[in-house]
Amino acid sequence: MTGHRYHRVRYSLSAGFAPMTEIPPRSICPVRGRDGARSTGFFRADSPSVAIDRRPVALHLTALITRRRLAAADATERRVSSAVRYIGNKNKLIPFIRRTLERLGIEGATACDPFAGTAAVARFLKKHGYAVTSSDIMSFSFAFQWAYVVVDAPPRFAGLAEEVEDDGQRLDAVLRHLNRLRPETGFVYEHFCPEGHAGFEHDRRYFTPDNAAKIDSVRRRLHEWRTGGALNDGEYFVLLTALIEAADRVANTTGVYAAYVKSWQPNAERPLELRPPRMVTGTGRECRAYRRDAIDVVAALGPFDLLYLDPPYNTRQYAGYYHIPELIAEGWFAERPILRGKTGLPEDEEKRSDWSRRRRCEAAFRRLVEAADCRHILMSYNSEGIIPEDWIESVLRDRGATDSYRRLEHSYKRYRSDRDSDVRRYRGDRVTERLYYVRTV
Repeated sequence: MTGHRYHRVRYSLSAGFAPMTEIPPRSICPVRGRDGARSTGFFRADSPSVAIDRRPVALHLTALITRRRLAAADATERRVSSAVRYIGNKNKLIPFIRRTLERLGIEGATACDPFAGTAAVARFLKKHGYAVTSSDIMSFSFAFQWAYVVVDAPPRFAGLAEEVEDDGQRLDAVLRHLNRLRPETGFVYEHFCPEGHAGFEHDRRYFTPDNAAKIDSVRRRLHEWRTGGALNDGEYFVLLTALIEAADRVANTTGVYAAYVKSWQPNAERPLELRPPRMVTGTGRECRAYRRDAIDVVAALGPFDLLYLDPPYNTRQYAGYYHIPELIAEGWFAERPILRGKTGLPEDEEKRSDWSRRRRCEAAFRRLVEAADCRHILMSYNSEGIIPEDWIESVLRDRGATDSYRRLEHSYKRYRSDRDSDVRRYRGDRVTERLYYVRTV
């Protein structure tokens, strides 16, 4: 077929197509001969014996463009859902969750996410039509939930009118004001950089001295504004989220705070810069955030149309792996925390979760599912999780309607906070995320 010209099919921009769409080489397209018989094959522009049936081509192009638009939306969702490196973060899996909701026909007006973490999925659910109730036992998660789920209008910062010049973009103006604050040596400088007294004693290199002092100055200003009545809840947690995310971007870690890198990484040497959180506003939906145990939230605050569960899947206690974001979230102004050990851990027994403890997680899962007042249960869990798969299936089948149980899988690249070593050796570069589903009514 060398030398022949092939048809290009024109569609108007109003129909959603590019002005000229070329059918890919070696495409098999429906054609009709002069006798009306339908066949498939390659067609040529100079062939007098066939006329193109454009309707299947149009359907093909419509489906292709729809897939590309959804892929672009998924990429945007992954990019803006959360700016924090976090074990179990569902940013990359939100397209999988979205497709699962569509495939299973899960619809409703209310949703609960009692293991909110960075609030990535709760944010997604709010954006896609749900009034969301979210919760987590960690304080930094509570800040994220407020910023990404509860707040539904751009913050006005009326209480800062005399201190921050209004240029029409209030959040941007307040963040610029905070970014220009002079560094001051405080709690973070003392404990988490090598020039502080405790930091020098333990050779802690979580932040450069400049960044540690800048975190201290911004955190103190937020505390002063908050206690002075200049910020309401939404405004405070939006700015606190911006600070936690900015600190994480310059943290000298591999993604968790259970250890720091002994030499300065390129990201750690960049200056601290607060950026606007990508909030979901203007939905008109009333969402709620809590800092409570998952079982308590599910039992007390229902009913919900959708219960989305994303419990910890391994024995790592989040309170120890993210103690510095937690300290920044809670502050140290009323009472200075007592830190211990090489990494400066605070006391965290009350934040240790049964979901990260073998033998306790199975009972916790059954109690939560039995307490759930909802129409749909969708659970995300890792193939390497500590709750046995047969236990998950048994509990959900007992709770769900007959024949409603489903399990879907998605393989993705493993998150690594470090390399293979004699102490830790990963099972491979790929891991499987599973979504378990039952309808309860």
